[in-house]
Amino acid sequence: MTAVVLFWVILQGAGWALVYYPHLPGGFTYSAGINPAAYSPAAEALYVSFVTLGTLGFGDVVATDPWIRLASPAEALTVFALLTAALTWFTQIYPPLSRRRSLALEIKGLADIGYAGHLDSLDPVTASRVLDALTAKVATVRIDFTQYPEGFYFQEEDPTLSLARQLPYLLKLRDAAIEHKELDVQLSGEQLAKALVQLTNKLKKDFLASGDDPGKVIAAYAAAHGQNPRS
Repeated sequence: MTAVVLFWVILQGAGWALVYYPHLPGGFTYSAGINPAAYSPAAEALYVSFVTLGTLGFGDVVATDPWIRLASPAEALTVFALLTAALTWFTQIYPPLSRRRSLALEIKGLADIGYAGHLDSLDPVTASRVLDALTAKVATVRIDFTQYPEGFYFQEEDPTLSLARQLPYLLKLRDAAIEHKELDVQLSGEQLAKALVQLTNKLKKDFLASGDDPGKVIAAYAAAHGQNPRS
């Protein structure tokens, strides 16, 4: 992300340098001891642009052309807009990533103890509560992919934090809940199933364009993130 912001700054500086280039050196005055003929116009345009972009205000090169005097403050304002947009993006993207990682860890914990295989032995109220909580978190992740689609392209190096790897276990948990003897658990399983369909439909429509059912979409999701789906 730092590289992206740096690239934005470089593009801004280079773009404004093209604006200044035709006006050098005639549209500017130079401090005593500075000979504009000693520098290439291209290098001088970049210097003026980045000094203005950084709001440094050295005063060694000052615009005298009226149009350039208006353009220079506009360039300085763009850096504030750029930094504000970057900081806003940083603060917005991390909470969705944290929610996704949290769900991945929770699924991993359930998978490690074989929760789906013990569902019949659990108190139905407790089982329903766990399933409903998972359903709510799956729905939240779907909303995150809608509001912050760039978050899909953030891949996890740690497989324990990768939702793409851990998500397949919810299919097993869904099936165990739907086959449960208690109606409350069955209904919770149905809700989880619908949430998974909505999530995988979102992934298929916006990012993957592959898979005919939740299982295949989730497998494609794992492959896109370089993960082996957890069975």
